[in-house]
Parts: sequence; structure tokens; C-alpha cells
Amino acid sequence: MLAGLKTTSYAENVICLDWALERGASEVIFKNLKGHLCEGSGSNIFFVQNGQLYTPAVSTGCLAGVTRDLIVERLGAKEIEIEAEVLYHESVQEAFLSSTLREVQPIAMIDSRRFSDVPGPITAETARGFQEILAEGMNP
Repeated sequence: MLAGLKTTSYAENVICLDWALERGASEVIFKNLKGHLCEGSGSNIFFVQNGQLYTPAVSTGCLAGVTRDLIVERLGAKEIEIEAEVLYHESVQEAFLSSTLREVQPIAMIDSRRFSDVPGPITAETARGFQEILAEGMNP
């Protein structure tokens, strides 16, 4: 019911993040009730499939974070609804998280799936592009 809303109750996210931390991860990735890829406990997720940058559409229930929105609007990520299992497909070459604190943080591993090139070229390009957006904001 509260999906997509910024509220003061992050209890579920904290519990899930603790679960991930106990297993050596730094973030947990959620899917929505339809099984679509959604978001992290405090971040948005992006992935590269066949050379194109994607992120879950806001209609999945993910929070429309400021960093996410800048990457979509200024750096060309496509918003889609897709099953969460896409992250395990070989056609997904790279993935990263975004948030105000993380900015653009490459993902090296999801469960037992390791990405071979971290950061991948599109992740690195996105990180550079985001740094340029930040610099523009500091020097209007």
C-alpha cells in the first residue's frame, strides 16, 4: 500500500537489509508482488542488457529517487517493468545501485552470480556523467 511513497517507517527495509548484511551483502534487492524488479532497501537499481541501460519503472512501486531521476532524464536509462530474474540472465552484463549517498555504486555480485567486469563500461560512463551533473549543480 505504501510502495513508492517516502514514509518514516522503514522497518521492513531495515529487517531485510539486516538479513542481507548477515549474508555478506551490502544491499537487498526487492521485487514487487507481481515478481517485477523493483528497488533496494535504500537505493534504486539499474542494469545493462545488450548494451542498453535499464531501471524499473516507477509503476513497479520503486521510489522515484532524485539520483535515479537524474540518471533516467539526463543519462538515458530506459524505464521498464521486467521480472526480477533478469538479473541472473547472461544477457545482463552489469548492474549498479543509485542513491544520494551511494551515487552510482557498481554491483559485483547478486547472490551467487558474479559480474566479470566491475565497474562495467556503461556503469563507469554513468558514474562520470552523474559526477558532471553534480558539478553543474555546484557551478550554475
